[in-house]
Amino acid sequence: MRVLLIVVMVFLVASPVTAAPANVTYYLDGTRVEGVAPAPKGYLELPLPGTYITGSFRVRPAGSGSVTRVDVIPTRPDSKADKEMKELTERRRALEDRLKALEVRQEIFKAAAKSQSSKAPRKTKNNPEPLETIRKGTDYAVAQLEEVYRGRRRAEEGLKAVDARMDALKKEGGIGGSVARIWLSGKGGASYSFLTTGIGWTPFYDFRLAGNKMVEVTVKAQLPGTQRDKKASVVALNVAEATPGGPAVSVSGHLAPVARFTLPVEREEPFQAPQGGVSFAFRNTTGERLVAGGGACYLNGEYLGPVRFEGSSPGEVREVIAGSIQE
Repeated sequence: MRVLLIVVMVFLVASPVTAAPANVTYYLDGTRVEGVAPAPKGYLELPLPGTYITGSFRVRPAGSGSVTRVDVIPTRPDSKADKEMKELTERRRALEDRLKALEVRQEIFKAAAKSQSSKAPRKTKNNPEPLETIRKGTDYAVAQLEEVYRGRRRAEEGLKAVDARMDALKKEGGIGGSVARIWLSGKGGASYSFLTTGIGWTPFYDFRLAGNKMVEVTVKAQLPGTQRDKKASVVALNVAEATPGGPAVSVSGHLAPVARFTLPVEREEPFQAPQGGVSFAFRNTTGERLVAGGGACYLNGEYLGPVRFEGSSPGEVREVIAGSIQE
């Protein structure tokens, strides 16, 4: 069975006319949006997001008549949103500069701490307590490193917050977006579609071992945050690899199963750890590419923790490690 994972969602497309709910096909690295909008006066406008792939807009008449003209032009952003975006851009640059400076400080104090700890204590007239001097020097360097790490964490969290707000502004304020203006002859409306990049789904794998030299692998669809409770259909491809009308698997809700395989285990080794763990290697006999994603591992029904699956080509042997402790 070919594992194709297309996620079909429903949302409302803002438009000067009341548009029917649109179908959104989620790929690994983008989407394909399809819908129908009425044009009672022979004209309609459809907003396109900032992630719209230039040249991908398609439209055809949904009733009698024909499409006479289409213009896709950049939207004029809201003035307040445009001002805030400029401020956020400058804030982002400042945070990036801060991170670069902290990286330099980190290397300096790491070298200083190493230098202090490697010094041989030598008592002199000006340094009657060499061990105490070394300890103080090491403590100072370590304290500075701790401050650098706190600064890096604050800067990285600040970058995440800035990026999230910038993404929201692009959607709310029309920044970076376009609008499709469509003229039609005759009555009816228009059936349209376009591609976007950047918002896709992520595969999640359940690996279940039972000691029988086989592993049961369940592929699940991890949907974007705002769409996790929606009904969907799925297929596992990038936008550039996809073709219209491919077979789809219906799912409902977050992490719904879309495919199951039983694959041969080439090697299985338990390893010593306070809670136990396992390393195993399996061969991909599905005949299809299994793309990289997160996952979880179970051994004889016991949950061993999260895993990272790097993906595999048909026939390839891939190792998975579960139960390791990250310090």
